[in-house]
Amino acid sequence: MMKTSTAIRRGTAAVMMGGLAVGAFAVPANAAPSLDAIKQCESGGNYQAHNASSGASGAYQFLTSTWQGMGAITAGYANAADAPAAVQDAAAAALMERSGPSQWECSGMISGGSYTAPAAASVAPQSSSVQESAPVQHAAPVQQAAPVQQAAPVQQQAPAVKYTAPAAPVQQAAPAAGTYTVQAGDTLGTIANKLGVNGGWEALFSANAGSVADANLIFPGQVLNIPA
Repeated sequence: MMKTSTAIRRGTAAVMMGGLAVGAFAVPANAAPSLDAIKQCESGGNYQAHNASSGASGAYQFLTSTWQGMGAITAGYANAADAPAAVQDAAAAALMERSGPSQWECSGMISGGSYTAPAAASVAPQSSSVQESAPVQHAAPVQQAAPVQQAAPVQQQAPAVKYTAPAAPVQQAAPAAGTYTVQAGDTLGTIANKLGVNGGWEALFSANAGSVADANLIFPGQVLNIPA
């Protein structure tokens, strides 16, 4: 605290900073106090500290009147606790340069050896955050087998149709004008010539189609129809 306030008196041998227990080291008697030592003695290094009884605030426990008298350095901040750490450090350095450490009650305590300044804590590093397990890779979707192609329907063979040529019409014998009995040595030709058959042997053969299968084969005694 500044000498003009009745604020924070003595720093404790061990303080809690940021939730961590901090040890202490001794400052040699009559050593010129540093701003760090003064800050620790005045507020334990708390830049938002307030002294309800004196109105002093900030890490260096500036009285409001002293703070507002620092000129441009503290302009825009009603009291030390409202200012960021860099502004408070700059104001304390300026005051130290201008007036020396005697402005703070703690300076006499530090120089006289009655104050033990806290040492930097040796803090075990916090364990690193648990790494998230790698995402489980999902199995690739099973590819469905290609549909089996159905065999093309077997074309039924058309039933074989047996074609039977129509039988030649039986030539009906021409109306007979008479009959003739075949003699030895007769042929259809000689008979047609002998009898003067109109149309020759062909007409005679047609007239006897039912009894003569071969025009070259007739028998003696065979009776032939003579066409008219």
